[in-house]
Amino acid sequence: MADVFISYAREDRAFAERVANELGKLGLDCFWDSEIPPGQTWADYIEGKLSQSRAVIVLWSEHSTKSQWVREEARMGREKSNLIPVLLDNSQAPFGFGEVQAANLSAWTGDPNHPDWTRFSQAVFRTARGAEAPVPQAPPQPQAAWSAPPRPQAAQSTWTAPRPPPAPAEGNLSPVGYVLKCLRLYVDGKGRARRAELGWFFVFCFVVGFAAAILDMVFFGINPYTNVANSNVMTILANLALIAPTVAASSRRAHDFGQSGWLAALTAIPYLGWIVAIVFIFIPGQPGENQYGPNPKEQ
Repeated sequence: MADVFISYAREDRAFAERVANELGKLGLDCFWDSEIPPGQTWADYIEGKLSQSRAVIVLWSEHSTKSQWVREEARMGREKSNLIPVLLDNSQAPFGFGEVQAANLSAWTGDPNHPDWTRFSQAVFRTARGAEAPVPQAPPQPQAAWSAPPRPQAAQSTWTAPRPPPAPAEGNLSPVGYVLKCLRLYVDGKGRARRAELGWFFVFCFVVGFAAAILDMVFFGINPYTNVANSNVMTILANLALIAPTVAASSRRAHDFGQSGWLAALTAIPYLGWIVAIVFIFIPGQPGENQYGPNPKEQ
């Protein structure tokens, strides 16, 4: 298991190698070379290394901000809460990644004592090992013929705080995890979603709609002639709140089986949209990677 995964564009390979070498001097094991062993696919090999790393470094530059693969690797690091972004030039991090504070190494030329590098390397070491990086020892000074005996040092505790359990893989969430993901990506229809994601969110929408209908009956009463609530305020508000994440999740589902996300607009049709959503749930996704991203089952 590598301590650090370094994501970069091929144009920034020399800088990535310099970062890996300096972190290696601190005792950290870095994965940065994209060469894969025979018999493995690039996507499987890279994703395996990425999911096992304790810290994910993304080198943002004018080249990497345009790379779909670098963005995907950065997204996985952000989901695992171990993303450490780095700015190599005046380029800004892509939309959606600006909330994570980035280290600025645009002025760093390889000096291990540079203040920007010191702050960055300490942050990487804390994320990967849960402790401060070792400080390089100064060379020993010549001693006089006689010196006082060294004072005994107090024993240091070897206890360290337990690491939090790893987050579940993106492609194997719990039902609650799928619902929370759809709510988090409220209007984000990019990428792909497996059938379970849209299926559990559809169940969630049904439960919310049922609860809203009951609240309408409780607060506004029941019409004795039609046996329905006198007002549908709660139901209408619930439908308005859930229509955006439903369309976004349906767009990701359409991408998973290789179709345009515009098909998700059909799920917003009153009274008929739920039929389209059910159809989307039962269509199998395309194996492997397609034009919309990697297979969500393999993430």
